[in-house]
Amino acid sequence: MRAVVFGTAGHIDHGKTSLVKALTGVDCDRLPEEKRRGITLVLGFAPFPDPGGELELSFIDVPGHERLVHTMIAGAAGIDRALLVVAADEGVMPQTREHLDILEVLGVRGGVVALTKADLVDSSALEARRQELLAALALGPLAGAPVVPCSAATGTGLGLLREAILECASGVTREEEPHRPFRLAVDRVFTLPGAGTVVTGTAHWGRVREGDELLSLPGRVSVRVRGVQVHGEGRPEAEAGERVALRLAGASVQELPRGEQLLSSGAWWPTQWLALAVRLLGDATLAEGDRIWLHLLAARVLARVERLHPADRAAGGSGRAILRLARPVFAVPGDRVVLRRVSPTFTLGGGEVLDGQPPRLRRREAGALAELPRPWLDLPATLLRWVAQAGPGGATAASLAARVGVREAGVEAALGRLVAEGALLVAQVRPPLLVHREEVARIRERAREVLALSGSVGLPLAEFLARVVPGDAQRVREFYLQELRRSGLLREVAGRVLAGDAEPLADALAARVEEHYREAGFEAPSPEAVAAALGADPRVVQGIARFLVDQKRLARVGGKWVMHRGLLEEVAASLQAWGVESFEVGAFKERFGLTRKLAIPILEWMDSQRVTRREGDRRRIVRPRAGTIPPA
Repeated sequence: MRAVVFGTAGHIDHGKTSLVKALTGVDCDRLPEEKRRGITLVLGFAPFPDPGGELELSFIDVPGHERLVHTMIAGAAGIDRALLVVAADEGVMPQTREHLDILEVLGVRGGVVALTKADLVDSSALEARRQELLAALALGPLAGAPVVPCSAATGTGLGLLREAILECASGVTREEEPHRPFRLAVDRVFTLPGAGTVVTGTAHWGRVREGDELLSLPGRVSVRVRGVQVHGEGRPEAEAGERVALRLAGASVQELPRGEQLLSSGAWWPTQWLALAVRLLGDATLAEGDRIWLHLLAARVLARVERLHPADRAAGGSGRAILRLARPVFAVPGDRVVLRRVSPTFTLGGGEVLDGQPPRLRRREAGALAELPRPWLDLPATLLRWVAQAGPGGATAASLAARVGVREAGVEAALGRLVAEGALLVAQVRPPLLVHREEVARIRERAREVLALSGSVGLPLAEFLARVVPGDAQRVREFYLQELRRSGLLREVAGRVLAGDAEPLADALAARVEEHYREAGFEAPSPEAVAAALGADPRVVQGIARFLVDQKRLARVGGKWVMHRGLLEEVAASLQAWGVESFEVGAFKERFGLTRKLAIPILEWMDSQRVTRREGDRRRIVRPRAGTIPPA
């Protein structure tokens, strides 16, 4: 059966609850205070039988009092069609008009109008009320809706009203949304003996089954479904469009207040910032800095208008806005909202959510709001924009899907197309990250600048990456390095990165450093001393010295001394031509005029190069085999 939810609307004391009772047999005023005062204070619910068995109809009965409009909105946010109730003896009243405005901004189009208490007026007055009502409905959400005179007290017209409701409901279709999670906004929560915590609401998306794990938002409480009911009957599952009651394990009543949402487990996250497409009603105005009530599904939260475009639009106009909320909510593009003035309280208008993670804009940048896309109109363009906003760190497919309000499978086709076109690149980390091609281009340009300044000696790889890849993109450093390698922009030599077209030691300072060490001989100056002698930056000279060591132009001896490699090779050649098989340290010192402090490290270096081999207190000279290249 197709599920359809009707919501009542209309001024206080026009007979909404009495009419629902007459149609369904259910009295939605359950509370003693409602009975005593004769007015509806909380939402009521009642099933409406379909004789044909094709439709599963539900009624949400809402309060009509002006101080309870927030409760009315909580109920109306989950309806497919409206049952507007107008008393024939009073006609269109203030809450009649405000409820129509709310239906308009919530996107509820179509319904039935009940001209109640028809038994209290004569036929001419009844016709006058009907004409007045048709004029009030023109161009609104119920334009063209059937107007049925009736009386809950006498039963007059109820048969015709039932037929009109069923005919209206038969035209309701629900779009298949296979990638949506289960989503329910809690409009009632209570406990029952033996049942525990029970929540009710309209299932907006998806399907829920007994045993499912759900996540509450914004509270982020994990719960398990112990039981599912629809219209008081146990069901194995419930789906979008149905009025659902869920018995839950894992949460108390206090943890699931009205307005909390329950979703299938996923990467969902609440937000305190919303970008909206806004439409104001009548002569309502809005300005940056205004504090307003935001109504989203069953939730109501205070919000501040941070940015508005255009800022000087006329009353009743439309535009874009960014709101900062007093507390988090869960919202996704396409969600309908109602905006109300805090004081004096009245409905300003409403709109649609464009983004739950909007960019932070200065006042002079407010014009950028006009460029925010409607994701449901062009999903690939929206995803591309969001990945660009993510910067060099990229975005996961799961986070993008959650921002849209679908499971990951719901964005796979669009992202695959963007990758195939080359607009996005995939960094193979865990989980994979999507990076905008312009970020790769920016990293490439930054790398080109850094390498140009580093000269032919380049930079150590770690230092190069630290200068080129921003700190918030460390997870994808290897991805950017591979892209730079693939482009031929750089090459790596002995742990250092050089420009792809650079020749080692083409740098003038590097040549001077090498020559200084050549001339210094056994003095073995430190890089700092060389920098002082040459009037150069010590850090640059240290980097050049490391590079020359890697290139085997210099050698580090004993972990402390730096010498020219050519000098050490001359010592090695001299040892080969010495004419002795072994020698002591003293003889080595005398042969080359060295102190013991320097002689020992040099001999240890010779050992490491297989020029000599230590045997106790002596060193044996290692002779190369015939036809081989001498060591060192």
